[in-house]
Amino acid sequence: MSFEIEDLLQLGSKISYKKKDYILRQGQFSNKVYFVLNGFVRHFVIDKDGNEKTIRLTTENGFFYSSNVSFYLEEPSYINCQVLENTELIYWTSIQLNELRNSNSDFLEFENKQLINFIIEKHKKEISRLTKTAKDRFVEFNKERESYFNRIPHHIIASYLDVTPETLSRLRANIKS
Repeated sequence: MSFEIEDLLQLGSKISYKKKDYILRQGQFSNKVYFVLNGFVRHFVIDKDGNEKTIRLTTENGFFYSSNVSFYLEEPSYINCQVLENTELIYWTSIQLNELRNSNSDFLEFENKQLINFIIEKHKKEISRLTKTAKDRFVEFNKERESYFNRIPHHIIASYLDVTPETLSRLRANIKS
């Protein structure tokens, strides 16, 4: 028997957030894992100069820890999680997940797969930022997530791509022409 997403969804609790609500603020503790039923979540930090830097974007059918470090180390989060649209989530507490880990070995495999996907996503983003030009990052993002431009503010996409809003605007104009 394998553990399927449907099994997990039935065990979770639904929660809704309105556009611009925070799921987690820097300094709070994270003890939940989420799944996006519908909506849009951004994960960001505040840099040393006080600027918001978007580090992850999660949409429908995506799993996320509001803060991996806070969740596993039980320390305050340095990450903020904010919804960018009215959003409906399912969540599980760390206690629920520990119970699942202890009672269902198939869940461990399922969870491990989710964590591996997260690590790969994070690694690809880090390598892209270090090895690709702003134009290349934009083209790659646009190929995979073009619909985001119709859903969220462009300055957040610019922050995710590690470019200024002006640079993003130029890149979009150059690609269209």
